[in-house]
Amino acid sequence: MARFCTLCSSSGGNASYVGTAAEGVLIDAGWNNKQLLLGLENVGISPDSIKAIFITHEHKDHVSALKVFAGARNIPVYATGGTLSGLLNEGIINGKFPYEKIMPEGVTIGNMHISYFPTSHDAKESCGYKIELPDRSVGICTDTGKMTGEILRTLGSCDLVLLESNYDEQLLDFGPYPPYLKARIRSEIGHMSNPLCADTARELLSMGVRRFVLGHLSRENNHPERAFACTNSALKHMGAQRGVDYLLDVAPVGAMDKFITF
Repeated sequence: MARFCTLCSSSGGNASYVGTAAEGVLIDAGWNNKQLLLGLENVGISPDSIKAIFITHEHKDHVSALKVFAGARNIPVYATGGTLSGLLNEGIINGKFPYEKIMPEGVTIGNMHISYFPTSHDAKESCGYKIELPDRSVGICTDTGKMTGEILRTLGSCDLVLLESNYDEQLLDFGPYPPYLKARIRSEIGHMSNPLCADTARELLSMGVRRFVLGHLSRENNHPERAFACTNSALKHMGAQRGVDYLLDVAPVGAMDKFITF
């Protein structure tokens, strides 16, 4: 049975586990090593069961635990060429763990096949990932300022999608960020707003996706209740019923207290 959980999910740190009870992979390794270990312990997964780490991009909230966590266990790391270049420039890749550029055809780890798709973000070569297990598939899409046809086609065949719902437009408008940072967040190389996330979920529901987890919420410019209400309302307006036609959760800032099994 497939298992999914977020070990951290916010503007402060991001990491998700996808796999089975026996082994899996991490998508990103943000926050810090202690929190990753506590998150894994919280759901009963040994760090030794992590067979690879896939990085979406080089920003700190996605890689801050990578050097210590991967280096201590010699875990292979995969990313796009641009992201690897960024990790090398920052000294995060330091010879303590193997790394490899992920190719368009993807890579097989155990009984999982992982492929990537480009996202639109102010990073060197950001991406999202699709993880295919024997009978289930998971899509992870955060840190993109726009939704593309390629992203929708990739996510549309998944059983579960972690979808960014980064900011509430009113909270960003009246929040403490300076104008240049607000403009960056809103741009096509920024983040997904609650309404963009909701519109994307509507598209994906019509394509057959039935399980959604909203993630990467800004701690300054969003609230879980607002993110949930926006997407849930959009899906209900399609005539869909939560718990019958779709399942919707919001990832906590810290680790989930249990796996989503599906």
